[in-house]
Amino acid sequence: MYIAISIIIAIMLILILISEFFLRFALLMTEKKLNQPRREEDEEKLERDANAAFLRSSEDVYIDANDGIRLHAYFHGGTAGKFLISLHGYTGRAYENGIFYRYMAKRGYSILVPDVRAHGKSGGKYISMGLWERDDLLLWIDFLRKRHNAERIALHGVSMGGATVMMASGMNPEGVRAIVEDCGYSSLYEEFSAQMRQMFHLPPHPLLEIVSIWCRIRLGFSFSSINPAEEVKKTDIPMLFIHGNEDTFVPFGMVYDAYNAHHGQKELFITEGVKHALSMPTYKDEYSLRAFNFIERYI
Repeated sequence: MYIAISIIIAIMLILILISEFFLRFALLMTEKKLNQPRREEDEEKLERDANAAFLRSSEDVYIDANDGIRLHAYFHGGTAGKFLISLHGYTGRAYENGIFYRYMAKRGYSILVPDVRAHGKSGGKYISMGLWERDDLLLWIDFLRKRHNAERIALHGVSMGGATVMMASGMNPEGVRAIVEDCGYSSLYEEFSAQMRQMFHLPPHPLLEIVSIWCRIRLGFSFSSINPAEEVKKTDIPMLFIHGNEDTFVPFGMVYDAYNAHHGQKELFITEGVKHALSMPTYKDEYSLRAFNFIERYI
């Protein structure tokens, strides 16, 4: 009996250690993750510098998240009485969506660009891949409505940011008239399943279920809690879905799961030959124009 109990305890400890490793690998933001060097072409560097200059000229604004974490965003006031909130992705930077939000700023939109929690100037160590971030986004929407009387708001997000705006759509936030999601995953569980196969060459079952249980114990949520495709079923806010057809990081087919789940006004923009999160820089002009026209139709 003693030996059997010892074996069970040893197995449980091993599973906890493995689960903690995967949890930290995926959800703990570290300086190393956030500051990885990135190769850039000259044109990309010029774009990044222009985006960064736009943010430096913007106002730094702060709010407190529901869990007390201090959140930061950049705010650029416009003249059109219309607002855009643009969310970057996993380990991303606020300047990364600048191609689109600078385009919108030139058309009079007021722009809010948050540093997602645990990124940039925002506090926190762990992320939730869309759940806590959804709640943070709702607070930013409320910030615009209270401080700027914003009633015509569009949301835009790329990758994890895309998943987050889909998660928020299910809450039907007041003032939001249109949403543009770019290469967001339709299900976090399925996204992590794909990554376990690609990055670790491991079958996801039953290990992913065990890690999810540990995540529930440690951080208060399971991976199944983040299901953007289920959330878009709850809204009729018009949505534009964008995805590159060579995306393997967030598998291309996920865009159809989300698109088909939405029952309101919607459009689908598939970018040919594009990998993950590269639709915006690859189709720069068409991307901006299509997203702008879609938003304008409803805002």
